[in-house]
Amino acid sequence: MYTCQSNIINCLCSSQNKPNTGDLARISKLEKEIATSQQALNELQEKSSRVEQHIKDLEKKILEIGGSKLLTQKSKVDGIRVHIGIANDEITKAEVAKNKAEKDSVRLEGTLGSNSATLEELEAEIQQLDKRLEELGNEVAQLREKVEAAQAAAENSKDDLENLKTELDEKEEQISGFRQKEV
Repeated sequence: MYTCQSNIINCLCSSQNKPNTGDLARISKLEKEIATSQQALNELQEKSSRVEQHIKDLEKKILEIGGSKLLTQKSKVDGIRVHIGIANDEITKAEVAKNKAEKDSVRLEGTLGSNSATLEELEAEIQQLDKRLEELGNEVAQLREKVEAAQAAAENSKDDLENLKTELDEKEEQISGFRQKEV
């Protein structure tokens, strides 16, 4: 860090030809602050490493004093912590699944309501279609009756026509007979 600032100072000095005395004083002050801070940091790191070593030594002594019983208890505690972690994960998963199920339930209730309304509309339409079908069935029955009546009338007319033809033929024979007598 210190060398980087020296490089900056060198660049500034070479680019400006004449460094400002205020800038030089400020740079000098900053360099002293950096050196002081660096020294404080080194001291803190040294103290920290001593405290960490002291903690490790105390842990070692605790294990030596407690022996196997302490190790057993420690492993039980670690096992329980693992189980607690797993249980917490399961609880989280269950809560997420519950929230999703609740949202799905609300959505499906809305869909069910919509489908019920659609079903009612379709049932009403089916009733209308059934009525129309019944009306058409009645019309078809009436038309069949008319067709049957027309067919019966046609057969009667055919019989009448044949009778009339027969009479006509007889009359024509009589007329021909009279003409022959006349001649």
